[in-house]
Amino acid sequence: MGTVFSSLQVAPGFITLAGKSISFWGYTYAYHPRPRPQLPGPIIQATAGDFLRITLVVRPNAPFAEDLSIIFPGQEGVEVRHVPAPQFRPAQPQYANGKMVSLTDYLAAGKIGAIEYRFRALRPGAYLYESGTNSAKQVQMGLYGVIVVRPVGYHQPGHPNFRTAYGQNTASRHDIEKILVLGEIDSAMHKSVVPGAEYNLLDFRPDHWVINGRTFPASIAPDDNSSQPYGSAIRCRLGQRVLLRILNAGFQAHTLALGALTGRVIAEDAYPLKIGSSDATYEKTAVTVGPGQSLDLLVTPPYPGEFYIYDREYRHLVNDNQFPGGMMTKITVTP
Repeated sequence: MGTVFSSLQVAPGFITLAGKSISFWGYTYAYHPRPRPQLPGPIIQATAGDFLRITLVVRPNAPFAEDLSIIFPGQEGVEVRHVPAPQFRPAQPQYANGKMVSLTDYLAAGKIGAIEYRFRALRPGAYLYESGTNSAKQVQMGLYGVIVVRPVGYHQPGHPNFRTAYGQNTASRHDIEKILVLGEIDSAMHKSVVPGAEYNLLDFRPDHWVINGRTFPASIAPDDNSSQPYGSAIRCRLGQRVLLRILNAGFQAHTLALGALTGRVIAEDAYPLKIGSSDATYEKTAVTVGPGQSLDLLVTPPYPGEFYIYDREYRHLVNDNQFPGGMMTKITVTP
């Protein structure tokens, strides 16, 4: 057991979707010499039993005119302190004038300072972290990311938990892992929303559907150093076990088809479906992932080829009404 430290800040930036530049808000490392907001936010990795200490920072050169916070769905016992206060206390929803203003402790709009959250990563799994303040607007604007918690022994050859998502006897052993974060973007909203301004979410009309912040075909390009750093293409050899960790950070449900492949769902919302002799895993050729939900899916391609993973809703497979685009990626299987 150890402690994982991560310092994040919020900054405005621009992403490119279907050749268009769209404004967004993103998390970035707070003390990087050249901080760049990204979509999704930085992936935070830990081992089960670790303490995570995640600090949200607002620096003097980057004030932000929105209340800001982070919540950690699926984590227990989250505590918080406003730096430099020495004592942590349980994180609680915050109210003003009888109205909830945040799901947890937050930094007030424009305030310079830092707030630190801590919790013990009790269970392996892939989890979202996201804004807990005005989250309907802020999450849509891009304030979300992923925490991956590994079982003890994950990186140790010969350990019973080596290369498993949830430990031995959980049907989660794999050769390749890919995180796929689903989302939608309303470019008109992103264009009109500025920090501190109100937005009527009844006007929400997404026109771009993304995996890891990218639309197809950019989704299958390699990882890079842009504000959309994570590609979603998968390459494997015949017979390798591919673990797809699918998390839905959007507001819509999405049904992902696996092309000509069949996958086995081994976990839902970071709860393994097989523990010892009890096995509730199941096979699917398409999986539906609701808002805020996650699924772990194990695929072992039986023959070489290219297999596209795509949203079964046709309107989510276009860029500016041109097919193909939107929420699509692919698995390339070589002999």
